[in-house]
Amino acid sequence: MKKNKVLITGCAGFIGGHALDSFLDNGCEVIGVDKMTYAANPSTVEPREGFTFYKEDVCDTEAMKNIAEKHNVDYIIHFAAESHVDNSIKGDNCFIDSNITGTKSLMEVCKSLSIPICHISTDEVYGPIAEGSFSEDDKLSPQNFYSATKAAAEHIVCAYSNTFDIDYVMIRMSNNYGPRQNTEKFIPTILKSIKSESKIPVYGNGLNVRDWIYVKDSVRVIYNIVQSVNFNKEIYNITFRDEKYNLEVISEILNYFNLTQEQAVEFVEDRLGHDSRYSITNEKMLEFVDFTPTSFQEGIKQTIAYYTKED
Repeated sequence: MKKNKVLITGCAGFIGGHALDSFLDNGCEVIGVDKMTYAANPSTVEPREGFTFYKEDVCDTEAMKNIAEKHNVDYIIHFAAESHVDNSIKGDNCFIDSNITGTKSLMEVCKSLSIPICHISTDEVYGPIAEGSFSEDDKLSPQNFYSATKAAAEHIVCAYSNTFDIDYVMIRMSNNYGPRQNTEKFIPTILKSIKSESKIPVYGNGLNVRDWIYVKDSVRVIYNIVQSVNFNKEIYNITFRDEKYNLEVISEILNYFNLTQEQAVEFVEDRLGHDSRYSITNEKMLEFVDFTPTSFQEGIKQTIAYYTKED
């Protein structure tokens, strides 16, 4: 059943902003909410047809309820979150506020207005895995402060659903990359270092493994799932299973600039609690893939083009 009026939280963020584009391109009316923190991209929320923007905090339950009620939204897609693991280690309470309290606030809105929610989570809630891959049925074992708050948010969604019969879909995504990502993240940091002719800082030995997905592919799958499953209280891993060592990612990028690791990389002390490898299955997701996913090489090419377009 196709529904056309959606409230997207975190719409000025990296993935939320691309989701905003995707849903608008598919003819949906989008009501966007973002607190506009340091990681927000103001250009994403400029006025355009079919889009209404509110600068609000998802923790403000009354404000969120008023927005959802005013626009008679069909469902909520909840991207808004603090997501940089390095910052979570510093003990900043914003991770508790945004990721846990913000989710509880939105579930109160869903309860009050009887609307479903698509909750966006992360593969990090499973914790690291040395071999094999986690499926949606595996238990959660978050190992850092960020993933702990995201796991807690998932439990809040499920508790509200069980208690008040709120329909939902849960999305656990692998590592997104692409244009418009904040410069604190791994790939933008690489490109920023190359541009400034400074060394690329690499934690530990650079052999941590992440599973990469191009952001425009990711939000396209989310759109397809939301439009297809009618909020069936299921969990879906989102990945095209493109695992790479951190050093592999760096080498792929360095090739575009005719640089070597010896020239460009500086190994630094490893991050506290740095998970060695994340990996998730995608059998459930593949039913909703009606396109050829972007190869890592092509995705990196487009990402480099975005970050170097002013040169």
